[in-house]
Amino acid sequence: MTQIEAKQRSIEAMLRISLSNATKQPRLDALAIPELTSSDRFDLEAFCRAQAQSIYLGDHTALCRVLGRYKVYLDTRDTGFGANLLLDGFWEMWLTIFIARHVHAGMVAVDVGANFGYYTLILADLVGEAGHVYAVEPNPETATALRRSIGLNGAAGRTTVIEAAAGAAGGNQLLFAPHGEPKNARIIASPHQISAASGTVYTVSEVAVDTIAAERGRIDFIKIDAEGAEEGIIDGAVTTLARDKPHLVLEFNAARCRDPRAFLAQLTSIYGRLRHIDYYGNAVQVTEAQIESDRPGEDWLLYFGSAE
Repeated sequence: MTQIEAKQRSIEAMLRISLSNATKQPRLDALAIPELTSSDRFDLEAFCRAQAQSIYLGDHTALCRVLGRYKVYLDTRDTGFGANLLLDGFWEMWLTIFIARHVHAGMVAVDVGANFGYYTLILADLVGEAGHVYAVEPNPETATALRRSIGLNGAAGRTTVIEAAAGAAGGNQLLFAPHGEPKNARIIASPHQISAASGTVYTVSEVAVDTIAAERGRIDFIKIDAEGAEEGIIDGAVTTLARDKPHLVLEFNAARCRDPRAFLAQLTSIYGRLRHIDYYGNAVQVTEAQIESDRPGEDWLLYFGSAE
């Protein structure tokens, strides 16, 4: 779908909501989880924009309504993720839909790179009281807001926040969080790699997914968004992936990977095939060659999992 076609679909969805509201009272109820699995993506986006609300609390903090369902604390200096969530009330609807379709009550999920908790809250809702979510977030300031949002939404009993960077082993790492874009925080080898004026460097601990799984047992779903740290994270999760074969959603950029071909081969040797999540929330077959050559420098949302 082209950008023009996508924009047209969004306009049509907004018109449908406008016409509906002209003949009846505006819908004020929260978005139900089943609607995320079956509704049109553009209708869902239009609904969320209509429901979006926010309030400034001072000290660079806002509270906003997300998916017409959750309340999330955000840093108003966040010009990437935060600004868009405040404006639209959703983020990456295609992945939101995909997660709603594949995560069920009683599952155990790991959200690597949880950021302010958008996906953490959705996962906690989906797994229910019988399940559990591990939210891995190394940025201490973001992790503080994440905990507040989890508590506000009543999910603290089934969510564990791990304030650490996911990786291959224990020890410490340096995390660089650029000003205005905390979602783009990344592990660096030395503070000399970056300008001190462009962000903040934190010393953070490292945790392996296999360590989390050893304490918990079976893992059913893993989402990884870690800005180039994927190779180390997968190295620290190989035992869990081979044992449980959890649904694995991975943001991947070949340009940030030391050996993209070997990395993808490592995962396909476990799961058998390679797919990506399209803009409708579907898992679509893709080849390693396409990932290396198509859309150079851009992120792919890869999926490894069951055969459905």
